[in-house]
Amino acid sequence: MSVNPLRPLAYRSANDLKRAQAALMRWVNRVGQCCYLHKGDIGHRLFNGCYGYDKADVFRYWVDDAGEVGAFVLLYPHWASFDLQVAPSLFRGDSHADLIRYCEDETLRLGQKYRKTIKEWVIEVPDCDSAHQDFLAACGYSRSKHWFTLTRRQLDTFPDVALPPDFHFHDASAADVEALADVHNHSFTNKWNADSYGEVFRSPHLEYEIVVVAPDGRFAAFTNVWIDDVNRSLLFEPVGTHSDFRRRGLGKALMVYALKRMKAEHDLVCAYVCHEPAEKNPASGALYASVGFQELHKIHEYVKRLT
Repeated sequence: MSVNPLRPLAYRSANDLKRAQAALMRWVNRVGQCCYLHKGDIGHRLFNGCYGYDKADVFRYWVDDAGEVGAFVLLYPHWASFDLQVAPSLFRGDSHADLIRYCEDETLRLGQKYRKTIKEWVIEVPDCDSAHQDFLAACGYSRSKHWFTLTRRQLDTFPDVALPPDFHFHDASAADVEALADVHNHSFTNKWNADSYGEVFRSPHLEYEIVVVAPDGRFAAFTNVWIDDVNRSLLFEPVGTHSDFRRRGLGKALMVYALKRMKAEHDLVCAYVCHEPAEKNPASGALYASVGFQELHKIHEYVKRLT
């Protein structure tokens, strides 16, 4: 397969991640957020979502003759999926179509390597660009279910929210990995321990992990916050509340605290957060709406079955 004028490279160090993030922020600054991930998505998906994989297997990028990043991809053999991000100058062109075929082939190869059965490819596509949807249809993909909703809020005014008595905010450190594993496990899927989440926490992608500490010292809620200084935005990914501490307003208080603080420290203008459809997870959408987030666009699964 030829992907002229681009030369392929695999992940070797944190510098490769930073190059892709810098390119992505430039692309968003040029054409807007539609069809692009947030800078924070890349590291989170690479080190958290792809935990246990060789990073050189699941992260690839392509550069032109001048060394500029023209595209990059995160490959997910466990989901039979990939996130391909392409520079605006190549978007929906022949090189873009070539790269999609490359990602399909590599997802299959990694599925065999990691013993994952792949019967179809699944990619996430926002509903904000009909021409991009038509392009993917020409590549063999058809629209499936509503997967997530991306929401945004401007950082102008904030609701007046306080923590319950004797709860407080805390910036997590490497000394907290056991408590972090506990709050992650009791907020979402139970899959972490101090060693495994410690690897994620100490990886080169993490920016901010802020927690709410309960009176008994346990971590009652947490969020990861990612900053795009070029486009002056932040991303919450994820936000979670320990099952023992729900319905106390902790998630809302934590998000408002982070919004105020990051606006002051980074001169930000907007924030993003993504959530599952209401029929699958009604609590998350209600939380984000209470903080002032409004729907920007829906993201659907697009599926291509193997023949």
